[in-house]
Amino acid sequence: METRSEPDVLQPRERHIVAAVRDLDGANRRELAELTGLPRTTVTAAVASLIARGLLTETDGPAVTRRAGRPSPTVRIDLSRKTVAAVELGRRSQSVSLMGFDGRVLNRADIEFDQAQPFEAVAASLAAAADTVACEATEVSAMVVSVAMPFRRGAGAPQVPMYSAGEMHFARARARRPDWLLTDPSAALTEALGIPVAIENDINLAALGESGHGAARGAHTAVYLSVVPGFGAGIVIDGRLYRGAGGVAGELAHVSVREDGDLCVCGNRGCYTTARRNGPSLADDIASALGRNMSLDEVIELAAEGDVAVRRWLADVGRSMAEPLAGFVTMLNPDLLVVDSALGPAAAPVVEGLRDTIERRTSPMTFQGLEIRPGQLTALAIPAGAAVLAAQRYVDCLVGLTSSRRLDGLGAMG
Repeated sequence: METRSEPDVLQPRERHIVAAVRDLDGANRRELAELTGLPRTTVTAAVASLIARGLLTETDGPAVTRRAGRPSPTVRIDLSRKTVAAVELGRRSQSVSLMGFDGRVLNRADIEFDQAQPFEAVAASLAAAADTVACEATEVSAMVVSVAMPFRRGAGAPQVPMYSAGEMHFARARARRPDWLLTDPSAALTEALGIPVAIENDINLAALGESGHGAARGAHTAVYLSVVPGFGAGIVIDGRLYRGAGGVAGELAHVSVREDGDLCVCGNRGCYTTARRNGPSLADDIASALGRNMSLDEVIELAAEGDVAVRRWLADVGRSMAEPLAGFVTMLNPDLLVVDSALGPAAAPVVEGLRDTIERRTSPMTFQGLEIRPGQLTALAIPAGAAVLAAQRYVDCLVGLTSSRRLDGLGAMG
């Protein structure tokens, strides 16, 4: 696996300029001089050096005209030559995508990944996955591993208790968390692979993907609602993931909706996930009603074709999700809810159900400022989110917001 060399060490004035370019989403030299307070000649020389080193790039026109008159060339952070291997260890499939930091899909392949392997074998499998999609002319700059479970940076995935058959009739069987994820392996994987590695929850990455390159682009506060892989939410505020104090913000499945409900493996009672089957099990309800076996993919296809019964069932899913969401929407006051990209065209009835119930359960001033729409990226939401995360961490490193590359993994990407 080819890797990128360490980044240039930036001088304080260069970091100041890069930070200004980031904050303005592109700027000309005059704007940079005004914002940084540096002399125009200093800005011009520093920008020329940063362009020559491949850290900034220049285009002929500005993204947004901020002044009247002839537009000056716009300077942006150069993400075009940096790539991330986005490894998806999903509930339904496993794959690796080579993504440009700017969101371009460069290559993709399905993989078989045994998450029960010991750490050394995991590191070797991840390196092999990156090699699968690496191109001869493209170096892999970083890796983001998507996992289908809650994951706290610096702490790892919380363990789920295992019980003998029949010992806990109120809790469905859950798979044991892989040992290598019980603590955060990002730093160790960074050392083993020679590139920055980060682990992130799949729903959080899908939220970032829609925020950076899909339906939530331009939204200030967006909440991505997952249905297909399991009920959950990813929260993106001003383009950044909001993880909460304990790193588990958005766990919609574990909002208590019934005081006398079943006990849940999380330690709570009456969680939404105990009251409504989630993930691929969602298809079981409609399959039973129709009297035949049916996969979730078939349910989605029927909904897209306009099947009345299936679309009504999905609208009910939206209404049931809205119940635990109504208070949250009032408190957070987001401007956008995005419904699971993986539903594709079948997201429309879920959107309808959400909109109907949230309108009834929230005040007019809250609902009038809220938009609810389907995701746009379908299977690309998670890889696109990996690209957004990688780009953010790379830029944070350039402007000095992170420390040692080897200690912080993706937080100090080069």
